Amino acid sequence: MRRALLALAVLAVAGFAGDAQAAKRKVVLWSFAQNNVDEYVARKADIEKKFDIELDIQVVPQDGFVQKLQAAMKAKEGVPDAVEWMIENNRILNADVKKSAVIPLNKFTEKSAAFKNVLPGRVAWVTYGGNVYGLPHDVHPVVLIYNDTLWKSVGVDVAKIETWDEFFEASKKLTAEKKDGKSVHYALPSGNDGLGNTMFMIWQQTGAQILDKNGAPTFTSPEFKEYVTKWFDWYKTGAFTAWDWGNFKALLANGTLASYTSPDWWVPQVTLAATGQDGDSKVEKKYEFKVRPLPVYKKGGPTSSSWGGSFMAIPKGTKDAATIYKIIEYIQYDQSALKVRWEKTSMLPPFAEVWSDPMFQKPDPRFGGQSLGEVMVTGAKTMPKVNSGDIFWDVLNDFSEQYTEMATGKVTVEDGLKKVQEKAQARYAALKKS
Repeated sequence: MRRALLALAVLAVAGFAGDAQAAKRKVVLWSFAQNNVDEYVARKADIEKKFDIELDIQVVPQDGFVQKLQAAMKAKEGVPDAVEWMIENNRILNADVKKSAVIPLNKFTEKSAAFKNVLPGRVAWVTYGGNVYGLPHDVHPVVLIYNDTLWKSVGVDVAKIETWDEFFEASKKLTAEKKDGKSVHYALPSGNDGLGNTMFMIWQQTGAQILDKNGAPTFTSPEFKEYVTKWFDWYKTGAFTAWDWGNFKALLANGTLASYTSPDWWVPQVTLAATGQDGDSKVEKKYEFKVRPLPVYKKGGPTSSSWGGSFMAIPKGTKDAATIYKIIEYIQYDQSALKVRWEKTSMLPPFAEVWSDPMFQKPDPRFGGQSLGEVMVTGAKTMPKVNSGDIFWDVLNDFSEQYTEMATGKVTVEDGLKKVQEKAQARYAALKKS
């Protein structure tokens, strides 16, 4: 009899344990970024233990991410508890809370001690209409990487250049050497097709917003007109060559490209030229490279900008959003994890409190022992805020449509910007009516 009772007791305990384990909440996180997912998978056990959850991390292809999320939300089935998505062309944020696919996080961020350490310049990219919709994963601060050997061979110490105007004036010395009528060396790459890559990165330093704080277009502002005019003047110096994604490493290694503005994720392009080897690729090491914060647009201005990045957000309909917020905040900003993230990827986290750690001061052999981390942090501290809004990524395309017309002189900068403003204003008006 006692044995029977004991057996029943054991089964009961096992049953309760099983029920407790089954009761753990399953939290589903969608991400498009495999490199970030690798980090989260490595931390999965820690996250599950801390929050007593079962974490299901799913990689969703970038090209179908938004459509899949919209379909799940429409069907009210299979909606994830949290998403990690790209800042650029995100298509899920909206200044109108009713139209946004994710919820505002303001009521959580305003009470969060951790969030106070997140760089405001990065938060601005996920703030629409005053609503903070996401937690940025990274800073992607932009630095200037340059071929110190080539620049000094023409008598220019790039480290002493203060402004972009000075940089482009000095670039005339660099591009003076010709072969078959073309410069042998160039100062910067550019897509030359609008507010992309180099033009986009420098533009952020100007403070010439293309949207006001309400999300309305401002392309005809004196500040933006000044920048576009100056940009075309810089182009006339002959400083630029094409931004060639597939041939970038080779252009650095053979000296065609003597410098480039780079977010943290594009820094490795210089590894081959700076060390002579990158993976299985080898070249003769001819040059010494250096890194510095960006020259300023105007004296006293910011020395960095950003390009790219991702954020975590909470889709509408998620149960217990307060708990999910705590989970994604921990995933994004746990300090021990941020240090590992930097050590493995050299991508600067947006959490300023960790920047004083000695690991961010380590010398980088690619830059003669300079600390890449220190340079990034120096620039990140000055990172400007960009006004984001519902039409932001669309009006960049509107600008690109007129860019070539202005660049070739078919229309003046003033007239070209008026056309961009008219189209952008029509977008904004249509949005307000919808």
